[in-house]
Amino acid sequence: MAIHWNEPDIADYTSRGIAYFHSEHEMISGLPCKMYRITEDFGSLSDHMHDYLQIWYVSKGEFIHTLNGKRYRMVQGNLFVLPPYSVHRVEMIPSQELEVLGCEFMPAFIHEKLQNKPTDEQLFDLTFIERFIAPEENVPPKITLTGSSDLAARALLTEMLNEYNTRGPYYHILLKANLLKLLAIINREHDDQIHHLSKSANASILYREPILESIRYIHDHYDQPLRLDDLCARTMMSRTNFCRQFKEMTGRTFSQYVANYRIRMSMRLLSEPDMTVTEVCYKVGFNELPYFCRIFKKYTGTTPAYYKKNAFTPVQ
Repeated sequence: MAIHWNEPDIADYTSRGIAYFHSEHEMISGLPCKMYRITEDFGSLSDHMHDYLQIWYVSKGEFIHTLNGKRYRMVQGNLFVLPPYSVHRVEMIPSQELEVLGCEFMPAFIHEKLQNKPTDEQLFDLTFIERFIAPEENVPPKITLTGSSDLAARALLTEMLNEYNTRGPYYHILLKANLLKLLAIINREHDDQIHHLSKSANASILYREPILESIRYIHDHYDQPLRLDDLCARTMMSRTNFCRQFKEMTGRTFSQYVANYRIRMSMRLLSEPDMTVTEVCYKVGFNELPYFCRIFKKYTGTTPAYYKKNAFTPVQ
């Protein structure tokens, strides 16, 4: 199961206190893939590395992930895909609930061409994995899944975890099929984010900080009434200019961005067993339940009631 590209001097790394996790000890014999769920009780991990790819999806809470010397706050809906031999660390946040769905796999699990270091010609039809086996400094540190992509990724990982734990007939095939679909979703979402970032780079430097401040204000007050005119007044920008700059930086109109953020927050609250759909509706800033249900379905593809009932089925 070992891969042979960019393999560092393991002894040198371990002599510097960097832990090394090997697939032979971490995975079931004959199955180069592993699924698990962790909570805040998992604890922090100091600098470490492994010879397999790792996907962590945050389904609840947040933690700090350090890669290439930079710290990233991973929150609900965030996900990372790390290539083999990436040195990184994980820091739990005190008093912060956390749930992470994890997937670890050897490259050859998704395609036999990845058993050894593939040639550029062989990678031609493997572009869906290429960016995740690149040198770690070129790997996206985190990807934010939104709307239906977030829901789909969560469902795929939950199903993979159940298959891994129950190990019914052909479970390894289902693991591989879902993993390929998950990687396709991640790539699509990442490409969309790159597109929006390239557009935001064209935004005037003069307006960048006011728009960022507006975004922070939305995040802090999403449960309260948010009016476009109020944001325009706070930034001292005209309505036309604010709307143009806001969409250029975020890829969404003001109303689309607010609705999307509120839906993301509602997805978190719907996981709470004691909160009803109606309570969640008003908690995230919607004033009418039918409207909330309609917007929720528009962004996620399902109703809040169905999502609450099915998206958080307990897994062992």
